[in-house]
Amino acid sequence: MRLEALVNGGANGFRRLQLVADLIAILLPEMERLGVATAPEVGVETFVERLRSVAVATAGVLFGRYQMGAFSRVVP
Repeated sequence: MRLEALVNGGANGFRRLQLVADLIAILLPEMERLGVATAPEVGVETFVERLRSVAVATAGVLFGRYQMGAFSRVVP
């Protein structure tokens, strides 16, 4: 088995946050349709900088999405 994840930290370690912001931008219309959040509440255009600022100020580490895979071999 294998598990991969995005892990970011440090002042310059958050380049991959744009992937999260892009995903939020894609999901935003559905979020609004379902009443989960509005565009002004989410603030996609400032999301990356806001999250980076908090993470740096608190010496935080951010974990992104996980990808898991399993491999097997069939023995006759």
